[in-house]
Amino acid sequence: MTSDDTPSLAEARAETDAAARPRPHNTDRLFLRALPFYARHGVYEAERELGQRFVVDVDCWLDTRPAAWADDEALTVSYQQIYEQVAAVVTDDPVHLIETLAERIATRLLDHFEIVEQVRVVVHKPGAPVTGVFGDVGIEIVRTR
Repeated sequence: MTSDDTPSLAEARAETDAAARPRPHNTDRLFLRALPFYARHGVYEAERELGQRFVVDVDCWLDTRPAAWADDEALTVSYQQIYEQVAAVVTDDPVHLIETLAERIATRLLDHFEIVEQVRVVVHKPGAPVTGVFGDVGIEIVRTR
């Protein structure tokens, strides 16, 4: 904290990041990072006509102990299967909002993988039509059964 007890930007971000990532009880986190896709999502006609790059991060919380104890891939979720489900959603029908895209990814993962208790989906839109310089824009959602 600063001398006037106002949190610094870094402290505020750390608190926000921690709060945005709840962890279900007794579960582990399987993740895929920086999955690149080319798709035609966007509010503007040019975005939908030309398409652009989207990058997706996914976290899936589940109990991996049964798979680890049995050393059996059938008792967990395959990274490949997660990737295929995400790819199917991102490359499917175009949507206007990345919020819609993230929601569809989360719903599909929870629907297809019964042992997954919670998902976190981040959709980055590196070519967003933002006037000005930016490092990243996107949406992050967390959905629980």
